[in-house]
Amino acid sequence: MAIELFSFPTELIWRILSILAPRDICRCAITCRAFWNMIQNSIHIQYKLELHAQGFTTTATLDKIGVSREMFLLKRSTSLWRSGLHLNTVLEERVLISTFPEHPSLPWLRFGMKCGLLWMLVQGGLFIRDYNTNTNLSRTWAIHDLSSQRRPNFLTVDPLQDLVVIVSLPGIITVSDTEHDYHAFWVECRSASSQHPHPDSVCASLECKHTFDIRGEYHVDLIGEPAIYGDYIFVFYYIENKSYKRASATFMQAIDWRKGYVKSHLFPDYYQQGSQHQFYVVDQRTIVVIGSSFITVHTLQDIDGSPRPRLTYLLPKCHHSSFPFMIVHASPSFSGTAPHADLMPGCVPSLESQIIVLELISRPRTLSIILVIDTVIFSGTALQSETHVKIPWSDWGPQYTCCFPHDPSYQISVFGSKMAYTLPRDHSPEPGQRLEKLSTVGHFYIHIWDFNKRVITRSGSFYNPDSPNLLIRKPGGVVQSCFDEEIISNHPYTATVCRTPFLTHGLRELFLEQDRLILTSVQPGTVDIQVVSPVQMDVGSDCTH
Repeated sequence: MAIELFSFPTELIWRILSILAPRDICRCAITCRAFWNMIQNSIHIQYKLELHAQGFTTTATLDKIGVSREMFLLKRSTSLWRSGLHLNTVLEERVLISTFPEHPSLPWLRFGMKCGLLWMLVQGGLFIRDYNTNTNLSRTWAIHDLSSQRRPNFLTVDPLQDLVVIVSLPGIITVSDTEHDYHAFWVECRSASSQHPHPDSVCASLECKHTFDIRGEYHVDLIGEPAIYGDYIFVFYYIENKSYKRASATFMQAIDWRKGYVKSHLFPDYYQQGSQHQFYVVDQRTIVVIGSSFITVHTLQDIDGSPRPRLTYLLPKCHHSSFPFMIVHASPSFSGTAPHADLMPGCVPSLESQIIVLELISRPRTLSIILVIDTVIFSGTALQSETHVKIPWSDWGPQYTCCFPHDPSYQISVFGSKMAYTLPRDHSPEPGQRLEKLSTVGHFYIHIWDFNKRVITRSGSFYNPDSPNLLIRKPGGVVQSCFDEEIISNHPYTATVCRTPFLTHGLRELFLEQDRLILTSVQPGTVDIQVVSPVQMDVGSDCTH
């Protein structure tokens, strides 16, 4: 059989191999020297293997350039975040807060970042700044020009789809007839570049309705920001009866914003008293609910189908006296049609190579931790199980998570399998070491930790402070935390420290992207924005000629 196969033209064998999954290509490579040489000599196959190893998937943008150029760009981007690197300041900007009108119902300052576009909700204005070199999409809008409602309450932006989503709550809802639907909130879809109704949406303002079982006065509150994933907007909320003050089950409105279709769903097992649960949208069919003692993965067959619990990953038991406040940090979604093709990167993180970070802030703060979770646990054949399966911490935690001592003064940003982390020291902490909080008058250093297992496997540099390569670390045990037991993590990661110090005064948020960092700080009357990028290392010549 081998003789017959190798009698085919080389180009045909390359074509057959390129159809295989990266793991199967590697298995073919170790069967014989002929296969090994063929795979080594095909730049298309090598590029596919390199993408898989780095945890990326290609987009339509790369169809416009040759594969040699693609390989060069990939190697350059993956060599950026190396140990001991230095950062160059690309741009600094100061935004005057006084130029934006105040707004009575919106939070006065919120940030978001994707594809080189930073958006900032500041008082009653929306500030969009384009930090790309090949586009100019910077805009500033007053909120009253974007919303037809008098009191918008939530706003989020997807720069990739030129989409601004505004959610407005009605205040008190008086229910006199339980057989009728009532307006729970309104969702508006606007163009970020023109402030007009989005041209791809059949309805600029969507009424999201809710059915009540008991008469009375109700208050609706959202859980987190609306989540945008491609053609879908997910809004999670709960209701409170003003008379009974009882906890409410959690609800979700799934919205196809292009078609103007809205469907309400009930999450019956999650009762809200305040915001005790967090939601993470993996994709259009997978929704994760995170509570103090569990992480449950739900699937949607379609927008009309009810969420079905498939897997529950149990967390260690929390101290009752140190019940943590939870924040979820995740990579942005790159799903959707980009009206500006230049915005879409050539490579984006694949779903199976990403992480999410749970920031668990406790009282006292010395019990705060972060839990880094491999999102591979949110995919696979297990999600197709007809029965709801519960998995104890000991069967998944040590293998798929990393736990670190944390302080609420540290800032976190996630991109793919990487996490940017602001720490007070210019070297990686020892396993289980709890550092001091950031001083308001001192400096901080940015650490880049990568949890991509394939990158770790390929690196031969275990912890050595003098090594210029990636440093492989393990979190070790965390004895003092909000959990009742010691947390031991076996998942390795690579540690990089940016040697450039930054002032902590006014630090608000940072955003990690593939080839840059954006830092924001708030001073009296101003917001300062700084864009930095790592000094590039030589990865060889661009082999396009």
